[in-house]
Amino acid sequence: MPCSLISATVLRIRPIGVTSDYCPVCRKECRFRLAQAEHKRYFMCMDRGRHGHPHHELTCMICDCRVERPTEERPISILPDPKSAAIFEPEMLAIVHKRIESCTSMENARSEDRLNNGQREEMIRHAFYCFSRLYDEETFERLVPFARLMIMTAVLTIAACGYYAWTQTESLQAPILAATAIILIFVTLTYWAARHSPRKRVRTWLAMALLPLDPTSEEIRQARIELQSSRLKAGFQIRSDKVLAKIKKLKAKGYSNKPKSPYAN
Repeated sequence: MPCSLISATVLRIRPIGVTSDYCPVCRKECRFRLAQAEHKRYFMCMDRGRHGHPHHELTCMICDCRVERPTEERPISILPDPKSAAIFEPEMLAIVHKRIESCTSMENARSEDRLNNGQREEMIRHAFYCFSRLYDEETFERLVPFARLMIMTAVLTIAACGYYAWTQTESLQAPILAATAIILIFVTLTYWAARHSPRKRVRTWLAMALLPLDPTSEEIRQARIELQSSRLKAGFQIRSDKVLAKIKKLKAKGYSNKPKSPYAN
């Protein structure tokens, strides 16, 4: 935490507008909220500019899953005012329309039980690539250094006050109250991460996308190898056993492509 307060790389999200794409969880073309995501370098809580290349983050309006796409698919010369994000819709390249048509066609073939092996492999591959970048994200990567500083300051202040009160009164009531307050701060921080960090939910989204295909451990291993060959960290971070366990858990809950998704990990 101290090092992250001095120098840190933070993922900042700026709403852009709305768009359409294929949702791997809903398994159909859906409307998405569109945002630009870019890493910013911070030093002593001061923004030192962009780090790396930006990308687009798409949030499905039906199931709330998030996928990441290259900015080149929806070229925007000047980013619009975030206030117009509810109505602005950038033009999409032809490749996006082709992807939607291809994914929709394969999903129709799957639902009609006429999916061939090549299409099955492509659907599994597509599900992994949709969420691969999210596996690279740290849980608190979206928390700016100033917020981290405020949290640390609050914790240290409460701890110091609790200790001072204990030395003056020799009563355990003050340190107990201080410890309770600190625990509540960390519980709130954990809740914030669960609500705002897609890294906490990405395994559920991946399992939901793979559930109708019921992949084997070998098929998941092959997908991981392909991610590794593309130099994506997700290829090393995705655990086949945990993905299969999540799929099994979803089956036990009776989940079957329902629009509303169970987010609990």
